[in-house]
Amino acid sequence: MRLSRIIGSAVATLATVGAFAIAGMPAAAQPLPQPPYPPVPPSLTVSDPTVVAGTAFTVFGRGYGGNELVRLDFAFGPIALGAQPAADTGGVGAMLPVARQAAPVHTDPRSGLTVRANVTGEFSVRLRFNRTGTLTITGTGLTTGRVASTTVTIVLAQPPLPVTGSETGSQIAVGTMLLIAGALLVLVAVVWRSRSRRTGRSRQLTSVG
Repeated sequence: MRLSRIIGSAVATLATVGAFAIAGMPAAAQPLPQPPYPPVPPSLTVSDPTVVAGTAFTVFGRGYGGNELVRLDFAFGPIALGAQPAADTGGVGAMLPVARQAAPVHTDPRSGLTVRANVTGEFSVRLRFNRTGTLTITGTGLTTGRVASTTVTIVLAQPPLPVTGSETGSQIAVGTMLLIAGALLVLVAVVWRSRSRRTGRSRQLTSVG
């Protein structure tokens, strides 16, 4: 009896200690999402392929490494006669927030930008350029070396059409014709009334005589 009690007490003690040990263990870390296999090729897209100078647009990147730094470089080329080409000067740009967070609009980033992709290798950044031309955007992963590019055409805003001399002349001619026609109608009405009055008076005199 004593032996069975001792064994039972030992088993209960071991069970209690084991329960406390299990409860005190830290929770297992959640594994990060694994990249797709085979890897998705990197790509850059834009919210609008043609924008007006001074208008903000968004660049979307995908297919880079998780949490990877991606270097964005910009180069301009001419799109029309008289457009001034501008080349990228290189250098290190500002760090941008992770994708899907509110980000500022970066205006004329001459030295390029460095962005950080999220855990799935995606990012987005808003840009604005005041120059016109064909803008080539190249994104290079600083860890994986993956490269993608896209282009945006930046044009001037279309001004309102001016009123030409021929249009002004035609408008004046039409207005003059309408004024003349109105004057003629008034004159015809006056003559008709005067004749009607004269005819009525002559009839009255004839009946009296």
